[in-house]
Amino acid sequence: MAAGKKEITIAALIKKELLVGELSIEENNLLQEWLSVPGNQEYYQKVIDLETLKSKERFYNIVPTDLAYKRIKDKIDFIDAPVISLFNYRKLFKYAAVLVLLAGLSSVFFFLNNKDEIKKQEVVVKSIKPKYNNPTLVLADGTVVSLEPKKEKIVSKNGVISNVNNVLVYDVKALNGKVSTGENTLIVPVGGIYSVSLSDGTKVWLNSKSSLRYPVEFRGDARNVTLEGEAYFEVSKNTRSPFTVKTKSGDVTVLGTHFNVNAYTEDHNFETTLAEGKVKVSAENESVVINPGQQARIQNRGLKVIEVDPSVYTAWKDGKFYFENENLKNILSKMSRWYDFNVKFEQKSIEQIKFTGIILKDEPLENLLNIVSKTSNIKYKITKINQTYEVTVSK
Repeated sequence: MAAGKKEITIAALIKKELLVGELSIEENNLLQEWLSVPGNQEYYQKVIDLETLKSKERFYNIVPTDLAYKRIKDKIDFIDAPVISLFNYRKLFKYAAVLVLLAGLSSVFFFLNNKDEIKKQEVVVKSIKPKYNNPTLVLADGTVVSLEPKKEKIVSKNGVISNVNNVLVYDVKALNGKVSTGENTLIVPVGGIYSVSLSDGTKVWLNSKSSLRYPVEFRGDARNVTLEGEAYFEVSKNTRSPFTVKTKSGDVTVLGTHFNVNAYTEDHNFETTLAEGKVKVSAENESVVINPGQQARIQNRGLKVIEVDPSVYTAWKDGKFYFENENLKNILSKMSRWYDFNVKFEQKSIEQIKFTGIILKDEPLENLLNIVSKTSNIKYKITKINQTYEVTVSK
């Protein structure tokens, strides 16, 4: 799909998601593939923020959408025109798609705000239960595969991948001696945990709202993967080929060990917690080596090493939330990536209330909120506005 047409298709999918509330499997796969590109997730969140959109409603309602779309389409039709350089052309598509999306969203506001057509439905609910969403695998050739439980085997030109019990396993023997090139990307959405066994035997657990890009087959004297979000690694030892996890904030390099990396972009956070072995953590022009029971984190623009209990930071892969003297803002931020809700604090001071406890991830959200409410003397309310859940916390 040409660059410009793909951007406009993505814009249409976001618009449909806002209006209808759901996409088909194929449409969702295409959107998830686009979200796997660094930077697109942040842009997507800004676009779907209803309050941001509403603040621009008056402007979008006066945009002549048919004329705007025609002008953009006319530009796209000149795809072979030599007067536009490749760089400027891609830039043109980027902003053209944005214009189409924003102009088209004026119709969204009409339906959302017109009481005769669609009324804003806000109801108070008692519970938010975990809703497991199927992860997406983007193969090296660009094929997008929804990892449904019934799809137990994935056959591609780079070999056979087993998909059983939420674990991906690569069959190197199926390559018949052929060298496989390219990278796959595993995308785990909100409300999911998935594992992958890489070609070198390394095992990776990927937390919800995370993605991992990795080679189909490791070659040479380096094993590099790229992480967005959180993952736990059990690295297969190979002294001749160090294993490196790359993130936007810092890198972790090992020979063979067990460790957890937390690098969610929206949290502006980077933590590496070591359970076994030894790792080197690098960020900008600084690096440290940590031992089991230590955690390296970026703090005040530098790396800091502290002593921790690794089980607190790795419990998620075993289906548990484990909080130890953690503030309520961080707790609800982590839980929102599992139960898919927005959080609102009526008083800012509530954000810093500390809590310690263990909650199973397959339990309803209110089980945790009830405990926090009783021990910290606060109140909470769960509402559902159209298709979006919101948790409001107050004194």
